[in-house]
Amino acid sequence: MLLDLLFDLFKGIIEPLDALLILVYSVTALMLVFPVHECAHGLMAYALGDKTAKYQGRLTLNPIAHVDLKGFLFLLFFGFGWARPVEFDPRNFKNRRVGTILTAAAGPLSNILFCFISLLIYGILLVFGIQNDVTWMLYLAELFQIMAVYNATFAVFNLIPFPPLDGSKIVGELLPLRTRIKYYQLEQYSFIFFLVLIITLNRIDILGFFSNAILNGFFPIVESILGGIFG
Repeated sequence: MLLDLLFDLFKGIIEPLDALLILVYSVTALMLVFPVHECAHGLMAYALGDKTAKYQGRLTLNPIAHVDLKGFLFLLFFGFGWARPVEFDPRNFKNRRVGTILTAAAGPLSNILFCFISLLIYGILLVFGIQNDVTWMLYLAELFQIMAVYNATFAVFNLIPFPPLDGSKIVGELLPLRTRIKYYQLEQYSFIFFLVLIITLNRIDILGFFSNAILNGFFPIVESILGGIFG
């Protein structure tokens, strides 16, 4: 993400004004990606009978209620990160294990949905802007393009099955009780995990591979819709 942008800037591959524009787009996109993800967790828990997120003021798209500064900077610079987790009490669910899985899955699924919506808006702005020579629409289209990428990346990252990421809650609740307890205890090593993940993902673009798979899967659908709109 921004590390690549800085390298390109120092190498003269990109102009300073373009770099600044991408930075503004990236920050704006993150201010929308994080809240959608965390609010989805809270809304799912609320729908299943737990009001913890509501009482804590987390059923909102206000980024201030959700952003974790360290996680925000990680995503901005390295392409993956985290928000301030939405708390929920599984004892309030009719089925604790199913409720936990659904609540955990709601975050990544919301980002995948938001990715599709962002791609569609990007396509509409791009085509309309080109056809009608509306420059500001082309600039706005770039924002939604970056937003689509961030949503796909955030969804894939959070599905990694290591505590405290959402994927760990999905996998954990499918394990037998004794194994589940030991599995969740891995959360104490989360910081070490993130350091190892940074090194690994910088060498092998696993995150990009799966994120691109999501984006490429949506392209034909978006193209079909755009064809119906613009003929």
